[in-house]
Amino acid sequence: MLALGLGGSNHDFSACLVENGEIAVGIEEERLTRRKYAVNVNSLANQCWRYCLTTQGVRLGQVEAIVADDTLLPSCYFPFRSRTTLIRHHMAHAASAFLPSPFPEAAVLVVDGAGSLFEGQGVETMTMSVGNGTEITEISKVYGTNWSTDGLRETRVYQAGDSDHSLGFMYKAVSRAIGFTLYEEGSWYLTEDGKTMGLAPYGTDRYRTEFHRYLDLLPEGRFQLHLKDGGLLGFVEHALDGLEGEARFARGADLAWAAQDLLETAVLHAADWLHRETGLTRLCLAGGVVLNSVANGKILRNTPFTEVFAQPAAGDNGCAVGCAYYGYHVLGEQPRPRGPKAPRTAPRPQTHTYLGRRYSTEEIQTALDASGLPYRRVARPARLAAGLLPRGALIGWFTGGSEFGPRALGHRSILADPRRAEMKDILNSKVKHREAFRPFAPAVLAHRAAEYFELDIESPYMLIVAPVRDDKRQEVPAITHVDGTARVQTLTPEANGSFYELVERFGEITSVPVVLNTSFNDRGEPIVETPEQALAFFGPSQLDYLFLEDFVVAHSATDLDTVTEAAA
Repeated sequence: MLALGLGGSNHDFSACLVENGEIAVGIEEERLTRRKYAVNVNSLANQCWRYCLTTQGVRLGQVEAIVADDTLLPSCYFPFRSRTTLIRHHMAHAASAFLPSPFPEAAVLVVDGAGSLFEGQGVETMTMSVGNGTEITEISKVYGTNWSTDGLRETRVYQAGDSDHSLGFMYKAVSRAIGFTLYEEGSWYLTEDGKTMGLAPYGTDRYRTEFHRYLDLLPEGRFQLHLKDGGLLGFVEHALDGLEGEARFARGADLAWAAQDLLETAVLHAADWLHRETGLTRLCLAGGVVLNSVANGKILRNTPFTEVFAQPAAGDNGCAVGCAYYGYHVLGEQPRPRGPKAPRTAPRPQTHTYLGRRYSTEEIQTALDASGLPYRRVARPARLAAGLLPRGALIGWFTGGSEFGPRALGHRSILADPRRAEMKDILNSKVKHREAFRPFAPAVLAHRAAEYFELDIESPYMLIVAPVRDDKRQEVPAITHVDGTARVQTLTPEANGSFYELVERFGEITSVPVVLNTSFNDRGEPIVETPEQALAFFGPSQLDYLFLEDFVVAHSATDLDTVTEAAA
């Protein structure tokens, strides 16, 4: 059975195809249009669902279920609107986390800015559920009130905007006040909340009391968060007035610290109640707030939950995954067996997020020839790249299908030696062109992660921040944040293939099984999707080498000769 899922709202549009119970292909519109978050793209001309069908070589008529969440603009599914089933936004998120998880039963927590509109109650901003088999049952919900439609009423489609009782909106408002706004058009704006999370450890608890004045923790894991009409928003909007330079940075960091603390307080309150109510120790997470990997780490360390599966595309893009699985399991009534007694043909849980199409040797060679850059085909490229990193090389790494979601996980990555403290500043200033306080993440062999990080479970999607062990912080300074933590990606040979081989070889050379891994893109751009985009980035960049599958690319013939001679 084939099921097509569509996700997103007026941003983050995406598509996913589930075939026989497993994700066959998925892509975000931003990777194809090259506009970050696919903001206000022409939804009638969207490409991502066509990409999915073409990659699998199937026609739309062969798809047996088409599902979208009900906050998606209708123009995104207009060509097949009569065949499309709409589900609630938070149900799409919950399905994206639970249905592809390895758990037969689990608690499910969805947290975001705002989802579907419930007449007479408001917009959903947090939902707590229980997943069992193919059923997801909601048991508690927080509704946002006093909401706006971001000036989109003329579309006659509900688009959730700024709302009270919303952790996502609270964090968004703080990000905007600090100055981390990526797009702003009229009353609508989109912020870069990851920057706020990275800035928070530089702050102090100066505003903790002020922020908590507006938060009320309620029974059943719920909360009230008063933001508008005399609430927290008024304070946040003017907290930085008249400040410049270091004073503004310090005040912004204090705001970020307070926002992070407030968010964690409410999320931990919900998680604690979910455990008490259900008795379960397995938790599935989704929703834009789940991209806050610091809060996810706190759930693991500070609640009774011992196993966590977070949808790697936790934001609205991941709703496409949930919709596709909903179509397969719920509408298609297909079972979801899990456990050691499941038949070998049973659908597997999601073990990776490399859901994009692969590019053939012929396609890569055509792109290389058109680039004019010197290149050479090499044997065992992972071992060659691993040998270059200890020399201080900055490497672009392109292999297999692209990652679905906001994290580069070793298929569209920039790699560096984590032992060199200067790598953080070099990458931020000369390659990524972003703020100096931004941290970088480590990729580590899963069976050795506990040697370096206070982490008891695997973290394959960089969605858990954990403390770096005290005796290892000086060993890997380039991936250790100012507060002594890191956003960890754990690797296995089965899930990560040649990227695992690269990190394993780096560990053999240096005795450190950790590599600095950041996304293959510049500031404000989507991660590269095609060989042509990777080459266009590499040409003017300060990366030293680019690996495209088993081709190595350099800036000059001399550099190419040097690296290939070393490999020989």
